[in-house]
Amino acid sequence: MIARRLLLAQMGAATLAACDKPPGQPRTHLNQEITWSAEARRFHLRGGDLRVSQSWDFANGDQEFTGTGAELRHIPGRGLELVSQSADPILRSPAGLALEGAAIDLVLVSLVRQRAVGAWDGALYYATDRRSETARYMNYAFGGPPAEGRPSVLVYDMTRLAQGGGDWRRSTIDQLRLDTATAAGDVCLISQLALAQLA
Repeated sequence: MIARRLLLAQMGAATLAACDKPPGQPRTHLNQEITWSAEARRFHLRGGDLRVSQSWDFANGDQEFTGTGAELRHIPGRGLELVSQSADPILRSPAGLALEGAAIDLVLVSLVRQRAVGAWDGALYYATDRRSETARYMNYAFGGPPAEGRPSVLVYDMTRLAQGGGDWRRSTIDQLRLDTATAAGDVCLISQLALAQLA
């Protein structure tokens, strides 16, 4: 009887310990480990496997992405130039993506901020099959704003949203929205956007 009580007490303690575990730490190392090759036109992960489930290469056209508060210019062979015309320039993917968030760990964006005007925003929003985009569900990339004139990779860890908890993982993603700068006149050349899973 005493042994049984001791076993039950140990099981209870183990359960409490499991519940008290802190959430996983942000994988900020990915910001330094994920790169984009302009020659191969693909993302790479040093020291691990990176499975890209879908990508949009803007060297071949606008891929049906649209801009709000911004002018989009296709630069053949290079990418999509987004010229901000307002304080809230937006790049949106086509709707109807029907992507399972549980199968996507990362959203990756390769870009060059060609002219930096005003502060950088960089927020990533998404709509699902149940709701439109909202500030309650969004994320930011690791690290600071992209440096002017230098190739950058924005890494969004969608398993750890800035707002929204585990909503991405539970949702069917219908559309993506990327906010760039916060002032008119900012110019970004976006080479590629990709959805990836860490093996």
